[in-house]
This record gives sequence, C-alpha cells and structure tokens, in this order.
Amino acid sequence: MKMKKKVCAALIALGLAFGSVGADISTADAASVETISSISVKADGSNFKYWNENAPALKALKAYVEDVTNPNSPNFIPVEDRIAVSDMDGTFYGELAPTYSEWALYFHRIFEDPTYQPTATEKAYAEECLKAAKAGKISADMDAGEDMAQAYAFEGMTLEEFDAYVADWMKKTPLDGLSNCTFAEAYYLPMIEVITYLQANDFNFYVVTGTDRQLVRTALKAVPSINTDHVIGTDSVNIAQRQGFANAQYFQFEKEDVMVRGAYQSTDNKMMKVSNICREIGKRPVLALGNSSSDASMLNYAVFNDKYKSMAMGVNCDDGVRDWGGPEKSAKFKALCDKYGWVAISMRDDWKTIYGDEVKKLPSQKFRK
Repeated sequence: MKMKKKVCAALIALGLAFGSVGADISTADAASVETISSISVKADGSNFKYWNENAPALKALKAYVEDVTNPNSPNFIPVEDRIAVSDMDGTFYGELAPTYSEWALYFHRIFEDPTYQPTATEKAYAEECLKAAKAGKISADMDAGEDMAQAYAFEGMTLEEFDAYVADWMKKTPLDGLSNCTFAEAYYLPMIEVITYLQANDFNFYVVTGTDRQLVRTALKAVPSINTDHVIGTDSVNIAQRQGFANAQYFQFEKEDVMVRGAYQSTDNKMMKVSNICREIGKRPVLALGNSSSDASMLNYAVFNDKYKSMAMGVNCDDGVRDWGGPEKSAKFKALCDKYGWVAISMRDDWKTIYGDEVKKLPSQKFRK
C-alpha cells in the first residue's frame, strides 16, 4: 500500500482553509460551538426555544415521546429498546451550503493544502467532483467515487493527525453561500434540541451517516452528548504504519506502532445504513431521522417496526431564504414523506432559526452558479 507523507504539526497549525482567505472568523455570528454544546432540552420538552411554538412536527414528536415513555401506555417502550438513529448532513448539520462537509474537506485537501501534492489523476477527478457539486448534480457513482478519492488523499495520516487536521479546518473555514458561520458551527440548532430531548428521555441515539466516520467523530465534539462509539459512517481501514500490504492476520502490533488511515473500505449509504445498524447496534430502531431518499431504507426500517410503535421524521430543506433549499427538491422529498408516513419537518415553517439569527444567505463564490 502506498503510504502518504506525514503532515507535520506546524503545517497543520497553519491551516490554510479552502476559501477562507480574508475571512474574519472572530466576528462569526452563528451560534458558537460553546452554545451548541450547551443545548439541553428537558425530558418534558418545556424548554425548546428554536422551534416555532405550534410547529406540527414538534407536536408530533413530543406526543410520540410522551406516549412511548409512559409506563401506563400500551405503547410503552422499555429503555433498552429505545433506539434512535439519525443521518447527519442535511438532518442536523448543514448540507446545501455549500455541499457535503466531507466533499468540502476533500476539495481543500486537493486544491488548497500546501502539505499535500496530489497526482494529476487525483486533481482531474477532484475537478470533475467540483463541477458536479457546483451544478448540484452529484451522481451515485460520483458519490461513491469521492469516498474512495477522499480516503486515498488522507491515506497514511495518523489518526491523531487527521483529527487535528479536521478540527483546524472546521474551525477556520467559513461556509460558502452563508455569512458568519464556519463548518464547526454549521449545526441546525432546532435539531440539536431534538437530539438532547430524545437523550433526556433515555433514547439511545446513534448517528448513521454517509460521511467519513472519523471526520464525524471529530465534528461531533460540538455535541458532547453523542458518544464517539455511537457514530456509524463511511470507513477507511485503520492499519499500523509499519503494516504495509500485510493483512491483519499476518501482522502483530508492537509498542513502536502507531495507527494510520488506510485504504477506502465501504460507504454507509442507502441500504448499507440498515445493514450497518443490524451489525453495529444489533437492535431495530424505533425512531429514525433523515433528509433524503438516501435515508429512505433507514427510515422505513424504523417505520415498519412491528414490535413497537415507531416513528420516522424527514427534515425538508424548503427554506430558500435562510438556506439553499429549492422548491423542486423539497416537493419531491415531501411527497416521499407522505408516501411512507414519515413526519415532515419544514425548515421554513417549523424553525425560528437554523444556524443562528445573524447567519444570512449570500451569493456563493465557489459552489453555486
């Protein structure tokens, strides 16, 4: 296996972020990471503050939770079976401004990182991915291809180096197409409330995402109530630095060994989300959250739970004023929610704010036509 050159700490600290030149991060007016980390909704749901008071989706969620946590209800679900699963990008974290977080990190690595020298082939493929992202036309093949390309671009980096790299990039890189918000702050505040509300009611909450698992674990330090072992995502193989081409059964870890990122392993998307839930959780969810047809299998896996009363909710990006939602795509997703009985969450109608009141939609410089 071709091993990549280590990224030294000094260059990581330099942190030249994709598109960040000239940005004054100190004046960011999105909810700070500290504010996001402190969100905590009570079990009775009395202190939601980012949802409109009469939001139908919130009413439906609270009614469901109150029913299945009531020991006197015929729909009572024991604590050990209160499994909730959720997608990340587009469900509780920004997806459409500018594009998936993993893609934005990949573009930074290929085009802007002075510590990395991509091959001509890598650069050409990244240019095709960037073109598709700008047009908003990412095919299924390209989605999987980016996972492989992104894994290769970080292959050989130690796990600690990658964590530091991601944390530094997220902190310093502003979203393209929205003002006053970095990738570290790009959480949907109303949905972070939902997560903590579910956890306060003893739901075991898992993130099941198509984004790189290690990237997500680093990003979710802003939501400390989500444990790192409750993240399922797209994976690269982790190997010992000295291991090279040796398979795991032919290599023994020794004191001097360090773990690094290896080759692409698998993409956690569509039906693979259900397969990975079965393998890694071992129980069927009673509640699922998503935002697109890529989450459909996971949401239906919860909805069609015959053992317990279940629920699925779909976050519909129908807000073209505060975010980059569009009417055609949002109408299709709403129709999907209606078809399968998922409760549709309207970002436009149900939420008082998305990222914070001072985050405004702006003309995009890199990712939008």
